[in-house]
Amino acid sequence: MPTRQDSFGFGVTIPAATARLIDAAAEIMGDPEADELAFLHTVLAQCCLPYREPHTRDYFHENGRAALVISAGYLMSESDKPVLQGVPYGAKPRLLMTHLCTEAVRTKSAVIPVGDSMSAFMRDLGLKVTGGKEGSIGRFKEQLNRLAASRMQLMFRSGEMRTTLNPAPIIKQFDVWFPTDARQKMLWPSEVTLSDEFFQSLQGHALPLDPRALRALQHNARALDIYTWLAHRLPRVKERNGAKVSWAALHGQFGNDVKDYKTFRRGFKKALTQAVSVYPDARVEPEDGGLRLRASQPPIRRKLVGGTK
Repeated sequence: MPTRQDSFGFGVTIPAATARLIDAAAEIMGDPEADELAFLHTVLAQCCLPYREPHTRDYFHENGRAALVISAGYLMSESDKPVLQGVPYGAKPRLLMTHLCTEAVRTKSAVIPVGDSMSAFMRDLGLKVTGGKEGSIGRFKEQLNRLAASRMQLMFRSGEMRTTLNPAPIIKQFDVWFPTDARQKMLWPSEVTLSDEFFQSLQGHALPLDPRALRALQHNARALDIYTWLAHRLPRVKERNGAKVSWAALHGQFGNDVKDYKTFRRGFKKALTQAVSVYPDARVEPEDGGLRLRASQPPIRRKLVGGTK
């Protein structure tokens, strides 16, 4: 674990995740304008993927004017038989979706190179690479397969208009060969092709994010969701006294894996603290019955145009 100096000059051992948050928060406060930008579809910033294994073929999540439906799909196994992959869940598919959206916006192309090896791709996402039965490589590969095989319906409402992207897979083509040894090069350049529907929708609904914040929150799916939600919601607050969000609404959006209300509130407050630590302009105030959201500057103040700042 990293060692830091406390206020008396003594070395204090702190968890790596905490050190990552401290470093990212200091960097963002010192320079709020990121050198690079990340992007995510705005619907995915409002509707969360599962936090835990849902154990169902279909997953549904609704939030205000947006809704997300995810259906598990099949991929071919090494024995040339279709195998059900399950619904993607946790932090890794969130990072993957952000990476795919970012590259699609940056390059203006639905065809996204994955990299020469799985290890290199994981490092590009800021993930630690470990092998073995319980290592990160196997878990990452599982979530990538789940995401590639799944079908997602994105639904959103704007005024009198209702839009449904239905029912195309977000990833239209998935031509990636994984060697037994993930450190080896792949046999041919690997790439992922986004569906035409998702790619076209992304052009008008891409939410700019700070990649430094995403890397700092990489192991906490709930904190990632709160950060992206605040990045989308806070700049859109119009009320003079801010907008109140009840604990019931927060539980409905961020607590689909926690039935106990007190347990959810405790976990949410911890994740919220982490999220706002890397979004210093976020104006969020606790109050009786929920949170008060006040109009805030977006986390990214520069827009990517033509692949440059």
